[in-house]
Amino acid sequence: MLLRSTLILVLTTGAALAQPLMADRAVLKQHCTGDYLTYCGNLSPDGPEVQACFRQNKSKLSPDCQAAITSYMKGQRKG
Repeated sequence: MLLRSTLILVLTTGAALAQPLMADRAVLKQHCTGDYLTYCGNLSPDGPEVQACFRQNKSKLSPDCQAAITSYMKGQRKG
C-alpha cells in the first residue's frame, strides 16, 4: 500500500530527497496507524492490499489520516 510505496521510494531516492520523504512517512504512520488497525489491520502493512483498503475506507478514515494522505500524495506529485 501506501506505506510500501513510501518505503521503496525512500530506499531508492537520493539522500537529499530521502529525509523529507521519511518525515512524510512518519506523519502517515503517526496519523494513520489507528485507522490501519481499525480497517486494515488484518493485512500486511507493507502489502499493496493496504493501499486498496485505505481507498475503500477513505470516507471512514480520521480527518488527520485523510489530511496526511492528501499531503503525502501532493508531495509525490511534486517530487
